[in-house]
Amino acid sequence: MTEPLPTPANTSAKRGPIVFFDFARGISAQAVVLGHALNIFLPGIFMVPGHRVFYMQSFAVIIFFVLSGYLITSAVLKKRDRPDFTFNSYLLDRVARVVYPLFPALALIIACDFLVFRGTTRLPFDGVDLSPQAVAGAFTMLFNHPILQELAPRLGTPWINAGPVGSGAPLWSVVAEWWIYVAFGVLAFVAFRKMKPGVGNALLLVFAIAVPVGYMAKGSYESLAWIIGMLYALAAGRVAKLPRSFHAWLVILGTAAFLVGLYYNRVNLHSASTIIPASVAFCHLYFLVDGIAAERSADGLSRSTFKDRSGRAFRAFSLFLSSYSYSLYLLHFSVVSYLWYFLHGTLPAWQLIALSILASNVVAFGFYLLVEKHFHRVGAWLKKVLLRPPAPVGGATTAAARNQDLEDAKH
Repeated sequence: MTEPLPTPANTSAKRGPIVFFDFARGISAQAVVLGHALNIFLPGIFMVPGHRVFYMQSFAVIIFFVLSGYLITSAVLKKRDRPDFTFNSYLLDRVARVVYPLFPALALIIACDFLVFRGTTRLPFDGVDLSPQAVAGAFTMLFNHPILQELAPRLGTPWINAGPVGSGAPLWSVVAEWWIYVAFGVLAFVAFRKMKPGVGNALLLVFAIAVPVGYMAKGSYESLAWIIGMLYALAAGRVAKLPRSFHAWLVILGTAAFLVGLYYNRVNLHSASTIIPASVAFCHLYFLVDGIAAERSADGLSRSTFKDRSGRAFRAFSLFLSSYSYSLYLLHFSVVSYLWYFLHGTLPAWQLIALSILASNVVAFGFYLLVEKHFHRVGAWLKKVLLRPPAPVGGATTAAARNQDLEDAKH
């Protein structure tokens, strides 16, 4: 759910940052699976009311949000002067990257939930709502929307206030990010491309921005991580020039502030006092890694054969984990729920946790190969069908620009 990195000056220098983001994204997705498996199969440890528990899946969501804010903003800044880069093309890129894999995943989750649970039911760790309004809310990206939550009792229409469908509880963050993308897109094109907002775009902005504002009003400040990532992307040129020691100190201080926030907020990973320092530390860790990679490239440091091979293996591993991380996030909770339903009284917890990680990754990678992997083709098709061809500049759109579109669509 993230955009590609801004292109550094040379290929060697960009390896560190690319690996950093790929590894962070891939490991964060695995942490979400492990965290939810621990909650479900060891509730006596991880789901005891009043106990201070570090939920790694909540921390992983912070990483996802700050990554998204940084990389989406970087991509917009990189393409903002291109005549073919419009608000509609930006939105279709987001549809292809986020919505296209989401809808088949929703259909799969709903179908499997009906087969496994035989309809709406209540599990010890979650509710499975397969009502028509929940299904409609999922496919319209409107579940948990603060405006609809406020209007439902006032209008006497409770059906418009839907929660996540079936066993898709973690998908709230996907929907929240989708509306952040929409709000950011409107604001970015007004600021960078002098787009006239108009009544339609103004209403769209209000409707979209109500989602992160509504979540923050209820005490969930993950949207701040997205905003921090965005701000660092806007200032990346200047921040990258700061000394490496400065970034190192900010990583240390941010981490310390994060730990203090955890202590005083009873390990609340949704609070501003934990999300802000964690996001700041993560961004400066990126700039620290970026600076080290650039310095090594400039110095032409020689490397042993073993280190070179290890580096290539690590890059390949990071890219592999990152490639299907979105599919893993979409489907893992359903897979874990089904394993609990069929096996929780048969196998010990540690075996179920290991099986959850294995099964979730296998299912997610298969879904990635069948569905998610082709999103760039879907994006190109949507633009071809729905957008007018850009006006020729200097005779025609260059092949380089077309290739850049494909590259930008990959993430």
